[in-house]
Amino acid sequence: MDIIKNLAFIFIFGCMGGWVIEFFYRHFVPSIGQTKKWVNPGFLRGPWLPLYGTGLCVLHVMAFITFPGMDPEGWGTKILVLLIMVATMTVIELITGYIFIIRLNMRLWDYSDNRFNFHGIICPLYTFFWGIICAIYYLIVHKPMLKVLDVVTNLPGYTVAIIIFFVIFIFDFLHAIKFLKLVRTLAKEHNIVVLFTAFRGKINEVRRSAKEEDHFFRPFDLKSLSMRAFFAKYKDAFTFSKLRGKISDFKERRSSAK
Repeated sequence: MDIIKNLAFIFIFGCMGGWVIEFFYRHFVPSIGQTKKWVNPGFLRGPWLPLYGTGLCVLHVMAFITFPGMDPEGWGTKILVLLIMVATMTVIELITGYIFIIRLNMRLWDYSDNRFNFHGIICPLYTFFWGIICAIYYLIVHKPMLKVLDVVTNLPGYTVAIIIFFVIFIFDFLHAIKFLKLVRTLAKEHNIVVLFTAFRGKINEVRRSAKEEDHFFRPFDLKSLSMRAFFAKYKDAFTFSKLRGKISDFKERRSSAK
């Protein structure tokens, strides 16, 4: 039971912490189809990104790894654990990317212009970023987190608060799944793969043109058009294969502007 309570807190911490990171990152480093505007970075309505929550749970569990005959606190152990963590997070990123492309006809991100990328889903640069995150958690955050868990998970009402969070989260997640199924259906009808950032950016553009109210926590609501009509009219603006050249030009312009 303690393991479940601990992992529940770690998941929430990772979901919301990851959301904050992406919130600022997407504002200061916008992707194609986006402007430097504060946007909800995920496809859920609430301030949480389940990929980060899942990843942090994996890191938390892996931080307890030890090796026979090696000092658990020695740098040999720490380096091996970090390498395993980074490899695991990269594999999770790869699997997640493939699932969205194959099952949902959607690319959440694209690393095609980064050197030594693999199908645009993973690349050494972002594996390096995962390494930084893993090192921060394993070497700096993990031990204080254990102390926080000892306190927080024993607070009165903790279990009730966790249940309330997951009820809200599950409803939000199911709503997002319903929307993603609609996007998948329309993408398959048009035989395209949707680039997520461009898709969301086009929705915001159409919404502004129609003078609709901007909903931070409802980033995909569109009143002026049905989603089917939106796809029929604007699909070229977020079709991945049609954006490849534009993505390269966009990144070159952004680099020149620095």
